[in-house]
Amino acid sequence: MMKRKAWALLLIVVLLASLLPAAAFAAAAWAPNTSYKAGDIVSYGGSDYQCIQPHTSLVGWEPPNVPALWKLHSGGGTDTQPPTAPANLSVSGKTSTTVSLSWGASTDNVGVTGYDVYQGGALVGNAATTSYTVSGLTPSTSYTFTVKAKDAAGNVSAASNAVTVTTDGAPTDTTPPTAPTGVSASNVTSTSVTLTWTASTDNVGVTGYDVYQGGVLVGNAATTSYTVSGLTPSTSYTFTVKAKDAAGNVSAASNAVSVKTNGTSNDTTPPTAPTGVSASNVTSSSVTLTWTASTDNVGVTGYDVYQGSTLVGSVATTSYTVTGLTASTSYTFTVKAKDAAGNVSAASNAVTVTTSGNGGGGKKIVTYYPAWAVYGRNFKVPEIDASKVTHINYAFADICWNGKHGNPDPTGPNPQTWACADEKGNINVPNGSIVQGDTWADTGMSYPGDTWDQPLKGSFNQLIKLKKANPHLKTLISVGGWSWSNRFSDVAADPATRSNFAKSAVDFIRKYQFDGVDLDWEYPVSGGLAGNSKRPEDKQNFTLLLQAVRNELNAAGAADGKQYLLTIASGAGPNYVNNTELSKIAQTLDWINIMTYDFHGGWESKSGHNAPLYFDPADNSEDPVNFNVDKAVANHLNAGVPASKLVLGIPYYGKGWQGCASANNGQYQQCAGVSQKGTWENGSFDFYDLEANYINKNGYTRYWNNVTKTPFLYQPNGGIFISYDDAESIQHKVDYIKSKGLAGAMTWEVTQDRNKTLQTIVKNGLNP
Repeated sequence: MMKRKAWALLLIVVLLASLLPAAAFAAAAWAPNTSYKAGDIVSYGGSDYQCIQPHTSLVGWEPPNVPALWKLHSGGGTDTQPPTAPANLSVSGKTSTTVSLSWGASTDNVGVTGYDVYQGGALVGNAATTSYTVSGLTPSTSYTFTVKAKDAAGNVSAASNAVTVTTDGAPTDTTPPTAPTGVSASNVTSTSVTLTWTASTDNVGVTGYDVYQGGVLVGNAATTSYTVSGLTPSTSYTFTVKAKDAAGNVSAASNAVSVKTNGTSNDTTPPTAPTGVSASNVTSSSVTLTWTASTDNVGVTGYDVYQGSTLVGSVATTSYTVTGLTASTSYTFTVKAKDAAGNVSAASNAVTVTTSGNGGGGKKIVTYYPAWAVYGRNFKVPEIDASKVTHINYAFADICWNGKHGNPDPTGPNPQTWACADEKGNINVPNGSIVQGDTWADTGMSYPGDTWDQPLKGSFNQLIKLKKANPHLKTLISVGGWSWSNRFSDVAADPATRSNFAKSAVDFIRKYQFDGVDLDWEYPVSGGLAGNSKRPEDKQNFTLLLQAVRNELNAAGAADGKQYLLTIASGAGPNYVNNTELSKIAQTLDWINIMTYDFHGGWESKSGHNAPLYFDPADNSEDPVNFNVDKAVANHLNAGVPASKLVLGIPYYGKGWQGCASANNGQYQQCAGVSQKGTWENGSFDFYDLEANYINKNGYTRYWNNVTKTPFLYQPNGGIFISYDDAESIQHKVDYIKSKGLAGAMTWEVTQDRNKTLQTIVKNGLNP
């Protein structure tokens, strides 16, 4: 009888439970190292979240930080309440083509996810913060803007107040460049002389130089050197140089340099013909040619480059970039070597190339996209504005060694290892093979439109789609980085593992449809992180590794009818130059992305600038002469890297300290340590965060260093000093790229400039 009553009571409890909503029972707390399937409900931070992607959780993947894995769960109810309208919309800045807007944050019963910006009734942009810069406007034109807030359920607020603004008039440049200085003569022969000089500066940008013999124009140069040919033996000449800008302003003449050509020679033996002429870096208006050096009984003094039978340039090295070409046009080039006596070799092999069809200024705009952006940053590949870049370097792939990849060094930011795997699971590959760094982000994560049985998903698939929509765009897989450079030395030291690495590079880019591979070895010889493999022989072995990769890429390119790219990210300090064979490396690579940032940071006890363009004598750090952009570029050029193969690094972030003395507004002062504020980590600030919360806000005042050409912030309460780059400093760097004849700009990294403020400056400056 008692058993029957107990069963009856149990049945009543079960029936009552079935009538209660699921939310009546508390969800289990989220925990790391736990397997979750789609639909699972967990609690975290007082809120419930529903799993939308099956996965095994890790520390750092807490639901609010990984919107790709979790979404807020409201117990089955439907959110129909829109956010409040944004308040106090105002104009915070304007130029002839841009307007910067800011507004007060909206509120919502669940949470505001972003804002839509309207010009009249047309949507012109989206923002995650309370500010946005509208670009591409017409000078001297009136525009009216409003903003609406939205939430995760798709509810949209009423419009904010309307604000009307008239853009500035188009600026008129009437300022000429400064006169070139330090003009000097070298490589004097009986019929030619090479002139070099120090670059001029300009308020907008130097576009080139005119070379004069007496008062007669004898040539034009885009760089700071020019070889005058066709001279008469044993004759005196006087040369000057003038700089010019895009508006047609011309500088005063440089200092004059006088030189007497050599007498005639009894040498009648011409050099051997150049061999192996090949083309790379083909754009709509330029192509880079490289070849194997000629030999001569006395000595080769230079090379003449011909388009058909027309001389288009002369150079002292074994590479030359032909510019001023027409888009979608076929050209044939040959090269001839010459010696001091005026003897000229036979022509090299001919190489034919067709320029690309896209427009632009012909400069490279490379940006890195980090695999981890899909997590806490919640910035995915489709959000990249491909119109503002030419190349995307996906960071990072890793190197497999004994079945694992990763770096267990406890001093690193992510000290762990994983089994080597691809989108199908664990794989067995030889030591030195390139493997995916994050299989879920790279090829496993689902996007709208993906199907469960789709073989390739994730960011790699989205990059393929982005390229199809933007035919000018190229993508490269970047290998290594600060965390994962631990096996490079081991790979480079052995011919077998060098071959494994090179062959796997081809397999990887073919399988995942990349256009090339970028090596970010931090760093040869010195090692980077404490536990990284390193050896003195890295200096020579790095060259051998790159040559092995180049050979495999060339063979694959010939078979596939493509030009596969090979680049590296180089260190900006003098140690990197000393620890590598840059002149040999440059002959193998398509270009070098020089990491001209992180010159100073919270690891130092004194405040300094993250990426100063020029040396500041007031800088009292350990080595300020070498730790600036201009010196880093000069060191690479002096080491034998052609300007046409050097891409300048630009940071989209800043570095901060706290407890800095107030003298000089915190600049070059003793500090207590790294700032305990930051966007994703202490002491590091994304530019879009600086725009929204720091620049002339919340007690932070912007200052400008006119020597380094960089801004900085200081907040006296707490002594917080932040060094960063903004539109003004990046415009100086864009002008510097053009004045030095560099190949373009590389940016770290695209997710840190969500409002595209800095991307727009780089794009408009280099490829308008």
